[in-house]
This record gives sequence, C-alpha cells and structure tokens, in this order.
Amino acid sequence: MIKDLERMFSPKTVAVVGVSRHPDKVGAIVWKNISRGGYAGELYPVNPNLDQIDDRRCYPDLASLERVPDLVIVAVPAAVALTVIEQAGVKGVKNALVYAAGFKEAGEAGARLEQQLIQLADRFSINILGPNCLGFVNASCSLNATFAAVSRRPGNLRFVSQSGAIASSLFDWCQATELGLAQCVTLGNKAVVQENDVLRYLHDRAKVTLTKAERVGLADCDPIGFYLESISAGREFIRIAKSVSRVNPVFIIKPGRSSAARQAMRSHTGAIAGEDAVLEAALAQSGVIRCQTLEEFFDLARAFAWENAPDGPRVAIVSNAGGPAVISADAVIRSGLTMAELSNETKQALAQLLPRSASILNPVDVLGDALADRVAKAAEIILAKQQADVLIVILTPQIMTQIEKTAGLIGDLSARYHQPIFCSFIGGSLIAEGEKKLNQARIPSFRFPEQAIRAVAAMWQWRSRSKDTAAAPAKPPAILINQVAVESVIQHAKLNQSAMLDAEATSRLLAAAGITTPVTATVDGYDEATRFCQKYDWPVVLKLSAPGLLHKTEVGGVMTDIKNSRELLQAWDSLNANIKRLEVSLQPQVTIQIQEDVVNGVEVIVGAKRDSTFGPVLLFGAGGTLAELIVDRNLQLLPITLSQAAKLVERSKIYALLKGYRGGLPYALGRLDELIVRLGQLIMAEPQIKEMEINPVIVTRHDTFAVDAKVLINY
Repeated sequence: MIKDLERMFSPKTVAVVGVSRHPDKVGAIVWKNISRGGYAGELYPVNPNLDQIDDRRCYPDLASLERVPDLVIVAVPAAVALTVIEQAGVKGVKNALVYAAGFKEAGEAGARLEQQLIQLADRFSINILGPNCLGFVNASCSLNATFAAVSRRPGNLRFVSQSGAIASSLFDWCQATELGLAQCVTLGNKAVVQENDVLRYLHDRAKVTLTKAERVGLADCDPIGFYLESISAGREFIRIAKSVSRVNPVFIIKPGRSSAARQAMRSHTGAIAGEDAVLEAALAQSGVIRCQTLEEFFDLARAFAWENAPDGPRVAIVSNAGGPAVISADAVIRSGLTMAELSNETKQALAQLLPRSASILNPVDVLGDALADRVAKAAEIILAKQQADVLIVILTPQIMTQIEKTAGLIGDLSARYHQPIFCSFIGGSLIAEGEKKLNQARIPSFRFPEQAIRAVAAMWQWRSRSKDTAAAPAKPPAILINQVAVESVIQHAKLNQSAMLDAEATSRLLAAAGITTPVTATVDGYDEATRFCQKYDWPVVLKLSAPGLLHKTEVGGVMTDIKNSRELLQAWDSLNANIKRLEVSLQPQVTIQIQEDVVNGVEVIVGAKRDSTFGPVLLFGAGGTLAELIVDRNLQLLPITLSQAAKLVERSKIYALLKGYRGGLPYALGRLDELIVRLGQLIMAEPQIKEMEINPVIVTRHDTFAVDAKVLINY
C-alpha cells in the first residue's frame, strides 16, 4: 500500500516524547535542533517528569495534547517506545519517528520487539520511520528531526541512508564543502517505512522542492543518493527508480558483494548470475548509478548538486602541468569518455595567447609559470567556441601560481557561460583556499583529476541512460508459447516430486515454448542408436542423462561429432564405461540420448533464475566450455522485448563472433533474439520454474538450437 508521507516529513505540528534538560540525552538534542532550528510549526514537548522546558508547557503524555500532532518523535528507549506508539495510535497519530536501538539488530528478543512495533503500526495505520535511526532533515520547513548537527545552508541534494553514522559524516562534509541539503532521511531497521516509500515521496516532492531562484549552482536537477545495506522490494524499487532517473539522477552505494559467492547455485546460471551481479544489472536497467566507494559517493553528491550533466562525452582539459594532463587524458579514455578535438580556429586562438612552448592540443598545457589570467583566458577560448561538452581545469601549486585568483576567475566563467566545469587543484594546504573559493562558486573540485573524471563519466552515463529510459516502451513481441502444454509438463513433474526435469520432460517444455531443439531420442542399446542414425543421418551426439547430472562434460558424458558406425560403437562403449565411474546411487537412473549434431555454429548460454530481491532475471553469454573460461555475464530483468534481447546480445563478448568475425557472415541473430524472448516468456508464465539453463544454445547461420537444457522446479 502506498504510504502518504507528506505530513511525516512536512508536519505542521510535532510532539517530541522524551524531551530532557540533560544536554547529552537524545531527547534534549532533538528538542534543541527543532525548537532553535527555525521550525515554524507547533511544538509539543512530552515528558511526565517535567512541567515545562524552554518556557513551554510540558505535557505528561500524548493523550493530554489539545490536538492530534502530524508527527510524534519518540526519543525514549526501545521497551518504552512500544507504549508510546500505542498511545499515539489511540490518539489518532499517523506518523511516528523512533530513534531507539535494541530491536532486530540486537538479536531474538529485539526482533520480537520489532515485530510488536510492526503490529502496532498495522493496527493503527501508523507510518513509522526507524527504529534504530538518526531521524530526518527537511530544509523546506526548517525541520532538523535528528540528534546531529546539520547545516541550514539551502541545497538540492536529497539523501537516504540506512546508516545514521554515514548520514552524520555527510552532514559534516556538507558543512566543510558548503554543500546544501534539501532533505535527508535515515531508515534504520526499515520496520515500516522503507526505501521505496521514501523514494516515491521524494520523486513527488522534487517537482515543487526548489524554484530556479532558490537554486544554488548551475544544476537543474534534484539528485538523490542512497546508502542501503538491503533492498526490501527490488522490483518496486527499480520501477520507481526508473521513473525518477528520467528526470533526476539516483546514485547508490550498497555493500555486500561477497554474498554472491555464498549464494551461488551449482548450475552456470546460478553461479554466474549471483546476487550482486543481478543487483548491478537491475540498477543499470533503471538508470541508477552504483558507486563503488564512499569517496565516489560523496564526489557524485557534490557534482550532481552543483553542475549539470554534460550533453555529450567530449572532454577538454586545461592544465598548468604536463604530467597530470597526460594522466588525465588516459583516465578520460578509460572511463568511456572522449578527448575533444579542438578546431583549427580554437588552436589559432590558443597559439596567440600561450607561449610558444605551450601545448595548444587537448589537453591544453598553459605551462607552470601561468598566472591566473592565462589559465582563465585559455579556458574561456574553449568555452566560448563550445569545443567540448565539459571542461576540466587542473592546477598544481607552483611558486608563481595564483590559486585563489584562478578559482575566482573560473567561477566567473561558470556564471557567464553556463557550461559544465570541473576542477582538480592538486595538493594540500597550498590549494585549500582555492578550493574554498570554488566551493563558494559551486564549482565541483577534487584533489585528484581521476576523481573529477569519474564523476563526469557517471554524469554522462546518467544523461545518456535517461534518454534511453525516457523513450517510449517497446511493444511486447508477437511471440506466443503454449501455456497449456507448459503447465502439463510442470504438473507431471510435481506429481513425481521431481526437483529437476528429466530429458524427455525438458524437451517437451522447450517445444511448448517454441524453442527449436535438434532431433533427440533416448536409446536402450547400440542397435537402436544405429537405427536413429539411418533415419536422421550423421553426424550425431551421444550423451548421458540423469536427474542431478548438471555438468555432463566433467564426467565424460558427452560424445560429439560421431560420423560413422565405427565411431558410434566406440562412443557407446566409452559412455557405458563412464557410467560405471559415477556414484553408485546415480547409475540406475542414467539413460543415453542420441541427438542430431549441430555443426558450424557458435555456442552460447541462455538461462534464467529467480532472484530473491529482483525476481526473474535472464542471463546471456558465451556457452559450452567457454561459459567457465570467459567472464561473459550479461543480465536483464524479465520481461524482455526483442529489442532488449538484441541489446543484451550486443553487450556480450561472444557478440564479436556472432555478428561475423573479420568479415565473415553473421549468424542467426534474429532467431537468437527470439529464443531469448521465448525463454523469458516461459519463466514469466510459469512461476514454478525455479531456474532454467540452456547450455549450449548453438547458433548457426540460419537458426538456433537448444542442445542441452536443465530445468529446476519448485513443488
């Protein structure tokens, strides 16, 4: 159910339960932050042991308040908090903030307390932020409902954090860099109000948060940064984030990469598409930028808050030092950006300005003896002639360098030309005053140029992706699967309590989905195998089949390119010998299959699994033995369209071969796209398919064939 959080984050009346005169207590700090922070709404202090505080009447409990507050702030210990929430519910309160720790993060007893808190929220329909959180800040109504020091400087940055400590660090960093916050929400344990609720609220509020006159810097967007340790409802998060990121950048830092290895399944699809890889793909699909470090996260916060994202990837660099300029040029290319090509007219203008020994190419080296005017005039030539999508100015503190004056002139250029400018003043104490000047002008500055380039690359990534996500959604493909036949296969497997489909059931499932397979038969002896070859011709493949036998090649269970009777007999004898090497319990279940051999094709893998957070996800990449040798993980949340399937294939490493390597003819890419869509539709249509992997799919010049498939089901 969608939560209405307007009165939580923009309340007209606030009650603070647990106010105190002891300066080191949470209730005292929160009361001071709100009552002396400019909040203009009505305030009700609540504490049964106090008659008044700051010349205000103090109420003994919520029941004694003259009116129902929009928000109740609960600044008492965990055990008492439940009583307060129940009193709030009886009073008719619909929004509450609980700071206290000691809930599910503290063990079983705390988890039971939290469950009781959730039950109270359900019973009285209360939106509860927390518990175990720092609170929230809303600059639009001058409300600092945290027990932390927060600057009152205006800004457009919104921040949502599951960690109060990281939020506190951000507050201090914003103060030091003169970065303004519009809103900050800490989620804590997310017992009731979760990240999707807050993201939806921020998306709605962004339309009215700041007017153009109220904005600082050039940025015309309202960026949202997330620190999350878990995502509660992944598909909903992605759906909302995709809508948000069309207009405003969303960037996130989420730890926990190592869990993918522990959770990986035995099949290639499970192992390759681990939890973190799925998260990466989901964020990319929604246009959300994932930060790898806190440094990168803070860098993006400032960059998006102060500058507009570039409209293209072209970068121009002006530097007073050759070494950093060359290093930066390498970093630009590595990041996926391009070095801008300067026009002859621009080069001539630079040549007239700069000494003969300076470089008029990009990067432009104005030399180490450059004073502020030379740096600024070189930058202005590039800006005036619109030679790049973004300008990066690099400055090193040499004896004659006018650091503060240079920073001031760059600020003037930004105000005049309204083009993205980023700076890297490299050094320590000598460049500190220049950085302050840049901060005052709302020019993103970084101690190292690679930081600036990473930020620019992320901003361009968002700009280009937002154009893609803003495009009209593709129509669903006119491809149908036989739903009745699919359900028949699954129901039969459930009756037999089979967690994995056998070869015959798998073939019927693929046929129901319209996925082409080579002619295949289960044979009881060599003579029967010979008759198959007489009917369908050579070459053929022999392979073992048994429930739970996932990787046949590892046990010598596949014999390919059998071209005549002699080779067939040798392969038959070899397979029977290999059966005897299997586990004794498995041997009676093994059958031998014979199959038409698909030759002159490329082996790929197409698989799907159900991620616990993001639901059905599809994998494509190099298949066969290459699935283990080449890291070729290309993921897409389902459902998938034909155009999305084509893009998925194009992202893969195997695509270079599929499209026609070194002038060769292309393979059947259209048929491959169709197979991918059909598999996606099969997974979406049948929720009892837990995981499915076709490896290999052999793509020939004219068609695709599902040669071997594994299907795991829930029953």
